[in-house]
Amino acid sequence: MELQNKDDIRNGILQGWLRAAWVNPVEGPNEQVYLRLTPGGRLKMRRRIKELEASLGESGAELVKQEEAGTLPVEKEKMELAMMAQAYTSERKFIKSQGGSLGSAILEVEDDEEPPRGGPIDG
Repeated sequence: MELQNKDDIRNGILQGWLRAAWVNPVEGPNEQVYLRLTPGGRLKMRRRIKELEASLGESGAELVKQEEAGTLPVEKEKMELAMMAQAYTSERKFIKSQGGSLGSAILEVEDDEEPPRGGPIDG
């Protein structure tokens, strides 16, 4: 088994999301490309977040905090859960900022940043 670094794992996860049509690339301001969750992708991600939280015994919101602090272990499932939690909460905040209405969230990630516009593909 080949060891992978964080970027390789992260890119593999994003490629999987693209292949499964959980996300679509969208051009944003300054010609930067962002990934936006599809409605079906958002629902599938909700299920997968619950599954990963149950199997890992860890909260997605907590793993996002570890990722932001740079202390998240290089483990595919933990990285995937952190990425999903981040993408899910960012997408919900974006939809709400555009006046959209959504049901109850499965998790909330606190942040002090400006409202998200989706995540850039390269970062």
